[in-house]
Amino acid sequence: MIFVSLDNGSYREKKNKYSEFSQRLIMKPFRFNLPTKIVFGRGSLSRLGDEAVRLGDRCLLVTGRSFARRSGYLNILTEILEESGLKVTVFDKVEPNPSVETVYKGAEEGSKNGCDLVVALGGGSAMDAAKGIAFLLKSKARLEESFAPNEVGEALPLVAIPTTCGTGSEVTKYAVLTNIRKKRKEVLLGEPLMPRVAIVDANLLNSLPGELVAYTGFDALSHALEAYVSRDSTPLSDFFALEAMRIILGNIVEAVEGMAEARENMLYASMLAGIAINCAGTEIVHAMGYYLTNYHDVHHGLANGVLLPHVLRLELQKGFRKLDDAASTLGFENGTGLVKKIEEIADKTGIPRSIRELGVEESELDAMVADVLSYERNLNRHPFPPTPEDIKKLFIVAFSRRDSST
Repeated sequence: MIFVSLDNGSYREKKNKYSEFSQRLIMKPFRFNLPTKIVFGRGSLSRLGDEAVRLGDRCLLVTGRSFARRSGYLNILTEILEESGLKVTVFDKVEPNPSVETVYKGAEEGSKNGCDLVVALGGGSAMDAAKGIAFLLKSKARLEESFAPNEVGEALPLVAIPTTCGTGSEVTKYAVLTNIRKKRKEVLLGEPLMPRVAIVDANLLNSLPGELVAYTGFDALSHALEAYVSRDSTPLSDFFALEAMRIILGNIVEAVEGMAEARENMLYASMLAGIAINCAGTEIVHAMGYYLTNYHDVHHGLANGVLLPHVLRLELQKGFRKLDDAASTLGFENGTGLVKKIEEIADKTGIPRSIRELGVEESELDAMVADVLSYERNLNRHPFPPTPEDIKKLFIVAFSRRDSST
């Protein structure tokens, strides 16, 4: 509907404003499915037994190599599950950036013990490995023949319990696994991988080092921004992404410093960002970051944090005005103001200003560009087709120290 004014000038102005607003709200077809039951709040871990017993009888508890045992949560979870009548097998051999080989080992352990349910405790690595294991236990397929663009059709029920505030894997249909031989990230994709239940308890963040809060927090911020600029974004994914951005920008510094309330807010924002990428996926920031992780063992969130401002600046230089819309919604004058805020927060939370500080050498530049170009799935979601020259320029800029005053 167009509001008519007797004044022709006013009418034209209002019509133009309406047309601009309408253009931004034009809908395109999309699907949304969130089968995950979310149990959020401090103390919600106590609900684990009640939720898990509805899904199976023999549980494979998948977790990392140190945190769960060192913190005592491995014993706590095992006791909760066994008191609810489940038989528990522990697989605590998941490494950071879990490998295909580790997933096969976990599935072998689960199969040997007749497990019909998987519970994941940890950050993105543990949850992604658990998704791969749940898929193998149900399908008996080969991972190498199942990676994206294929979609998996079945998986055992999974309960996910995040212990960091960054990945959002507790609500996503993705499992990112590492092919060590090829030094490459591979993705399992499919709605059966989405956890049946996510138990999101901020008490598990109490002992998380501030450094990891910063890294995982920037992972969540990158998820939100990449989903927002993605060519697959929708008004619904934008809704989740913008709210995640707002919360992260307002809480990450205090969360790194140890404030409990800010950490809980970050955990919530991470989940929202996970829902956003479930709809819209990630783009070039992740594709660039994979090289740093695979070849230099850089934490995934840290890699994203160093690269994110440079990608956003390039998008602004290319005239991608949707970032200005996000900035306006979040209370900034324009997209440049939003990027400056992100860089300011990066400085405050200890994110290095250059990939050179991560041990990367400029002699690797051509190999880095070639590696990024191999991740077509991410590049295809970028708001404009990135050329090899664009990617090379981004890495060259990332070798220089960022300056949040510019």
